[in-house]
Amino acid sequence: MGTTMYFLSKDCFVCKTQDYWIILSASRDKYLCVTHADLRSIGRRLHGWRDQSDVVENFPQFGAEADALIASLTSNGVITSNLTDGKPFAESECAVHDTAMENFHSNAPIKHPLFSVTHFFLACARVDWQLRTKQFSRALARIERRRLRAPSSAVVHNVGHASRLIGAFRSLRPLYPRPYLCLFDSLALLEFLASYGFLPRVVFGVIADPFQAHCWLQQGNVVLNDDLERVGKYKPILSM
Repeated sequence: MGTTMYFLSKDCFVCKTQDYWIILSASRDKYLCVTHADLRSIGRRLHGWRDQSDVVENFPQFGAEADALIASLTSNGVITSNLTDGKPFAESECAVHDTAMENFHSNAPIKHPLFSVTHFFLACARVDWQLRTKQFSRALARIERRRLRAPSSAVVHNVGHASRLIGAFRSLRPLYPRPYLCLFDSLALLEFLASYGFLPRVVFGVIADPFQAHCWLQQGNVVLNDDLERVGKYKPILSM
């Protein structure tokens, strides 16, 4: 009888750091961490496992420890043996960042027309509701659906216009009664920009030890709402 192969669940995303694999489970809104040594012990049973040189004979491929790890990952919704519910076990592709939008910011005063203020509060309220009702996976699904439907013009080409919109969002942000949090602020800014036809990518990054997670908006190699020094500390795990 053949060995069962496993796939990464469609709502999970992974990245490899020096000693660990970090797993983002969007449906459960949580991160998991597995040592590289543990994960490579089941590498031959993970469809898409690219680091074949790490699958060595002295790791128990089909022993009790490997089976226990597979059972744990399956119960946590990380891997599945069902092809239709899975995808290759591989890191997501993320663009390298080397420029920050803040370099383009103007110091000129920002005037806020009524429709801009309306877009701001609607964007914040929508994301606030999604996060308070634990709908993180639905928020990501909404981003993906919108990106698939969007025309190519939704990509941020007009840097000056995008910079002014981001400046407007930042100046209005103190008016919305929620403490700063990278997840809320990045998703709310994304909603705000989308109302003007701009769809940059939201990037999620992690640090393994000690564990930290962060997110920001990026278009191509340009970071839109953060600085390079901060985001450079994080390994991207998802860009969408």
